[in-house]
Amino acid sequence: MLKLMKLEIMKLRIRRYLKGVIIANLIILGILLMGVYGFNTDNKLIFSNYNDVFLYTGIMVRATFSIFAAVLISRIIIGEYKSKTINILFTYPISRKKIMVAKLAIVVIFAFTSMVISSLFLNFSLFILNIFANFIEIPLTQDILVKSLINIVVYSAAFSFVSLIPVYVGMRRKSGSATIVTSVILVSLLNSGVNGNSLGSIFIIPVILAVIGAGTAYLSIKDVEKVDVVNV
Repeated sequence: MLKLMKLEIMKLRIRRYLKGVIIANLIILGILLMGVYGFNTDNKLIFSNYNDVFLYTGIMVRATFSIFAAVLISRIIIGEYKSKTINILFTYPISRKKIMVAKLAIVVIFAFTSMVISSLFLNFSLFILNIFANFIEIPLTQDILVKSLINIVVYSAAFSFVSLIPVYVGMRRKSGSATIVTSVILVSLLNSGVNGNSLGSIFIIPVILAVIGAGTAYLSIKDVEKVDVVNV
């Protein structure tokens, strides 16, 4: 399995996606910096404490890299079906299902790693900025930090599996565009809300959707051994 994943990563040219992650982080950081002294309808600072910082960075990071994951799915799964290049992989003396699981594992690992590292980078950047700008007067406590780090890991894990839901739509329609659009709709539904209150912030919702994501991904590949790619 690890060898399959390594081959897929080499074929994927992951550096291009890493550059995309870096650019996305810089854009998110820019948006957050614009919000540092931004005001809402009540003329209050958007970031009044570190809980707000962790909340908003989490929402933006999970939304961004859920869509990134859909782009990755479109490239390494849907795209290969459309171009028939997956036929070459299926000629290997390896189970087709293992090949597909390796591809899905890359998507999950990429999404999880990107979300965790990006969240840490953005939160740390705002923490350092606050030392000089002092836009958050309430200090960061150990309790808030530990709770936030746990949330970053748990929510990133959940959303990395939620990112697999578009696989089912993409495989059914054999469309990369449908995969990405499904992801955008899903992200919009989970992250729309007021003052950070959204479906995605209710812990049980991402967990349920993560299970659904794993289930739909399984349904998408369970018959892969029987399907004739030429006729797909």
